[in-house]
Amino acid sequence: MSTTSTAQSWSDHYAAGRDIQPLSDAETVIVRERLVPPVGREEARALDVCCGTGELARLLADLGYAVDAVDYAQGAIDRASAETGRPPVAYHCVDVTSGDLGALAPDDGFDLITIRRSLAHLGDRTRIVAELAGLLRPDGTLCVITPHADRFPESLRGICLDDAEITLLADGWEHAERVEAEDCTVVLLRGPGARPATYQEKLRPKAAAMAGVAVVVTNPHGQVLLGWNPSGKCWELPAGKVEPGEAFEAAAVRELAEETGLRAAAERVVLLGTLCDDTHGLTRVTEVARLTDYDGEPQPLEPELTARWEWHTPSALRSLPQPLFTASAQALNTAWPGLLPDLPPAHFTPRPAPADGGRLRFGEPAAAVRLRLRLAEDLARAGWARTPELRAAFRVVPRQAFLPEQPLDRAYANEAVVTVITDSGRSSSSVSQPEMQALMLDHGRLREGGHGLEIGGGGYNAALMAELVGTTGTVTCVEYDPYVHQRTVRFLQETGYADRVRVVLGDGAHGAPERLVPAGGFDTILVTVASMDVPPAWTAQLADGGRLVVPLRLGGYTRCVAFEKQGALLTSTHVSACGFVPMQGIGRWDDSPVPIGESGYGIRWEDTPPAPVAALERALAGDPVELWTGVTVAGDESYETLQLWLTVALPGFCRLTGEREEGPVLLPRNQDAAAMVSGGSLGCMTVRRSGQDDTTGRSLWEFGAQGFGADAKAVADTVAGAVRAWDRDIRPGAGPVLTVRPATMRTGQPAARHVIDKQHSRIVLTFPGASS
Repeated sequence: MSTTSTAQSWSDHYAAGRDIQPLSDAETVIVRERLVPPVGREEARALDVCCGTGELARLLADLGYAVDAVDYAQGAIDRASAETGRPPVAYHCVDVTSGDLGALAPDDGFDLITIRRSLAHLGDRTRIVAELAGLLRPDGTLCVITPHADRFPESLRGICLDDAEITLLADGWEHAERVEAEDCTVVLLRGPGARPATYQEKLRPKAAAMAGVAVVVTNPHGQVLLGWNPSGKCWELPAGKVEPGEAFEAAAVRELAEETGLRAAAERVVLLGTLCDDTHGLTRVTEVARLTDYDGEPQPLEPELTARWEWHTPSALRSLPQPLFTASAQALNTAWPGLLPDLPPAHFTPRPAPADGGRLRFGEPAAAVRLRLRLAEDLARAGWARTPELRAAFRVVPRQAFLPEQPLDRAYANEAVVTVITDSGRSSSSVSQPEMQALMLDHGRLREGGHGLEIGGGGYNAALMAELVGTTGTVTCVEYDPYVHQRTVRFLQETGYADRVRVVLGDGAHGAPERLVPAGGFDTILVTVASMDVPPAWTAQLADGGRLVVPLRLGGYTRCVAFEKQGALLTSTHVSACGFVPMQGIGRWDDSPVPIGESGYGIRWEDTPPAPVAALERALAGDPVELWTGVTVAGDESYETLQLWLTVALPGFCRLTGEREEGPVLLPRNQDAAAMVSGGSLGCMTVRRSGQDDTTGRSLWEFGAQGFGADAKAVADTVAGAVRAWDRDIRPGAGPVLTVRPATMRTGQPAARHVIDKQHSRIVLTFPGASS
């Protein structure tokens, strides 16, 4: 706890029978009148922070709350726990500044959180208040009771808040109420806001101060140090001008010591690069220094410039109620690319990552460890992380470090997180869903001492691979997008994997640079972007018997396919549905639909040569032929093998898109319809609800077919026949086996019925039970 006293001194204080100021009559009246449990709540939950001997916690229990109370002094917990004859209170010895209060919170949060006569003692009150706000239910209340500075002598200023500090405390909340209680002020806060970060400049700087250094320093919990500038009314990093002839590293440690009292060695500073922007018509040059190794506790040594120093959670800076100094915000976004949105423009020239990858020590909060272990357990329990090595990797690699812009609960949710969105609104980079990453790593069979190649960046998956191959293996990552490449390099450097993963900026369709391909090839190639084809380089760089795992586009559907190399061929060992952002570079494709006149419908062609669509507008204007197959699936049942079957079973296969509620086509909800074009006629698969299964109670859906145009009956029959064939012959089986042959091997091979020809490869789909 960032106080002038230690946990032991407070424990001794309470053990000696001493206490803190008891609740005044005015405080008690306010609590009883304004903090009553919500009406209708089955169990109202409250958290009392810095509870001391538990007087306020017991009052809340008397009011009807189920109360958790925390203090960092064991002596306080011992005294509080000894109280009997009252509604029970659960007491916990937790340091609010570094402990994991989230472990105490119910799934839907607390109705009330109180913190009495303690906030002024906490150096990191902005972060702590934000973290407490995150533990509240949407209609919950944070109650802060603080001695007011105007009612105490200057000698006791350290235990009080003044009006300016109380105003800052209420910033960002939808509702803030202030009630006076003798020598204290009670602040009731409701509705924490999530407004985006803002940035502002200070006064016009002197020309001598235009070349400077900004220090991004983090503590063992991964929190970054910022100072509150009372005149500029903004948060800023430790920073200052570079003296003539002074090295940037030396300037960084000097400014840090002069402003905060923290002591560091220049050789522990990592220079990230140079920012160049303009302010007040002047060119500003800022060298960004990164530091994690220091001694001391931050103090406001220049109070006229910095009223106080606080440690902040990086992800929370995206919704910091007060502005960030623009140059500091740009430096923070250099340390964690993507952390802050909508920054004013600046040019950044990165420095090469130092050969000594150990100069930065990774730190993280206790809550991250808890959430990471829970995620690993969930993946193991669900059968995704099947090996001890894979489970160990998920327990070790800090996923939140590769998603610094996300709060911890989002970073550790079992879902994909988009990290880059294009100008057109499409996602171009993401951190994949953990269960999909576990599946791909499992089927990739990467082992200790192995050599792995990842196509696609981000860093998290590469770090998992590094854990699997250990110190005797190698991991290479090829990323196309310069921004994602920079982000990947930074996050691997932050987490200590920079010397274990080789990150290359290049087009992944070409594989890895030849100098990085191990003798005999890679044991595993993981492709973490959707690919239209299997480029020759991937097969060539894969060791014989090695595994290629790729999200492969087949007829417009994406499937995660694990292949094993056997000579020149790749044979699938696993196929499942998935979703990934598309590949960029030479492997990029355009899936924009070809409009069917003014009908509102369009056709997507991917693996089938496009056919003329002009006549289809007339076909859609006529009456359709509608057939229903009697083939049903439950609402939660997968029919992914049917989609693959139709891509090769229907001549002229395509996908039809449009608005479900408009026009004659009964399109599936929220997806394209599998379709075929034959001359001027169109056939498509559709689906309707057909009741429910009497045994399970699940809803049932029946597949059908529609035909349009002169041959409407024939194309509808073809689609319906393919669906029935799937139900009869393919559905009971295990799904198709895919064999990939180089395009150069097409000639001289026996004819195969179920084939998808790509630019570089021929993919043969073998469906057990289907006629060839």
